[in-house]
Amino acid sequence: MQVLSKRLVGMFAALCACSFVSLANDQGGTVAPAGDVDYSQLPPDPKTLEVELGTFKLDAAAAMKAAVDATGGKVMSLRIVKGKDKVDYEILCFQNGLPVRVLIDAKTGEMRIPKLDALAAVVAASAKVPGKVGNVDSDLLADPPTWRVSVFAGGKSHLVSVNAVDGTIVSDQVAAQLPGDATDAPMQGEFGGVQWIVLKEGTGVTPKGTDSMVKVNYSGYLVDGKKFDSSIERGKPIEYRWDRVIKGWTQGVQPMKIGEKRKLIIPWSLAYGEQGRPPVIPPKATLVFDVELVDADMAPPAPAPKTPTPTMPPTGAPTATPAGGSAPPPNGGG
Repeated sequence: MQVLSKRLVGMFAALCACSFVSLANDQGGTVAPAGDVDYSQLPPDPKTLEVELGTFKLDAAAAMKAAVDATGGKVMSLRIVKGKDKVDYEILCFQNGLPVRVLIDAKTGEMRIPKLDALAAVVAASAKVPGKVGNVDSDLLADPPTWRVSVFAGGKSHLVSVNAVDGTIVSDQVAAQLPGDATDAPMQGEFGGVQWIVLKEGTGVTPKGTDSMVKVNYSGYLVDGKKFDSSIERGKPIEYRWDRVIKGWTQGVQPMKIGEKRKLIIPWSLAYGEQGRPPVIPPKATLVFDVELVDADMAPPAPAPKTPTPTMPPTGAPTATPAGGSAPPPNGGG
């Protein structure tokens, strides 16, 4: 069988975009939208297109009939998806009010359809990780379609993904309680105040006073794991006066030694309070930071030279304040 070229895939998608049949290109598990056309290439010859489609074992009608027979549902859409090594019919059916994604190999006619229900998925996950089952949810439109089962065992939280087609285990991921750098070190501090975990011991001095200039690298997270700010991703540590940040940072960084790295857990009362900092920091948000103290007690930066303020902007000059700039951390992305 001759596999459809990318150019052929894109052209057929454009021809079929107005109907329920479409053709897309899937090179790595992410399905491209219908009508995704490679505009750098000329359309293929219709005769060539007809010949290549004729190499399929099943035509579109036969593939849809097979999906209906297997699910007992009704076909809502069909498209042809090109993978790395094969071409599939992707057929979306509705069965008892729920969507079911059926994949049929266009060359062999092999069908891949979800067969496991939630109970069978729990049985499979529990066989992999014996423990106490928590939440169960699904992504039956994925490839492969999966059930996700959370299992608590041995003091850890596992997320077990089960293939809904054949019941095999797709993955078993151990979820950390806190985002950022993984650690088994004990948490210190009192609940309601700043708590911390020492990730790496430091050997240098601690900041001398509240007006000390310090240099840090950090990443900030919400408790669901969403990263909202990171000097590491910007590629440069930040410098600031120790007492000119949120209270939780002042309290958490003060006892650190140069070279030390901590995970700081800061309650909302010592962060951005009841209002948060929309849209980045939600109201009453507990924040988690991985912070490394790079330097301390540095000389403050020289003040910027003063320039006269014009009474009016020169002709043609913009009057709006330019976007960008930085603020003392944690700034929630500015």
